[in-house]
Amino acid sequence: RACNRNAVYAPYWADSSVLSLLFWLVPGILVAILGGIAWYSSHTLSPYEPVDTDVKPLTIQVVALDWKWLFIYPGQHIASVNRVVLPVGVPVDFRITSDTVMNAFFIPRLGGQIYAMAGMETQLHLLADQPGTYYGENTQYSGRGFPFQHFEAVALPESDFAIWVKTVQDRD
Repeated sequence: RACNRNAVYAPYWADSSVLSLLFWLVPGILVAILGGIAWYSSHTLSPYEPVDTDVKPLTIQVVALDWKWLFIYPGQHIASVNRVVLPVGVPVDFRITSDTVMNAFFIPRLGGQIYAMAGMETQLHLLADQPGTYYGENTQYSGRGFPFQHFEAVALPESDFAIWVKTVQDRD
């Protein structure tokens, strides 16, 4: 500067209100938009919301025991261990609890994961849209038998489901 008297002296060149506004406003708007999408999506996909259909749901009570699952069909007066059978096209209202420590009920091919906690009841609403056998598991570490706490979820056409229910009822 001493030898160039025509140079502009601008000690506050980094203090630009327009640039500061841009640097804060644009990311702020993006965070607000992404936050709105996340909030809306997480509330739309709530496991407590029933499946939107005209078909009456099937209620299945799920009890997490020590390294196994108990499935109770209160409307059919039957139960099964480590195997849940579902009718295709019928929404299922799972009522989930635990008789022991916290577990996580999860059928990856059909829907979300939800925790099973002792003394509490959680819900999960699922719908099998095609016949098949699906893998279900506990994804919450719960002790030495945890790796073996899985179950089979079998989706059958409604007529085959009715036959299965009758077969299980007749075993008594």
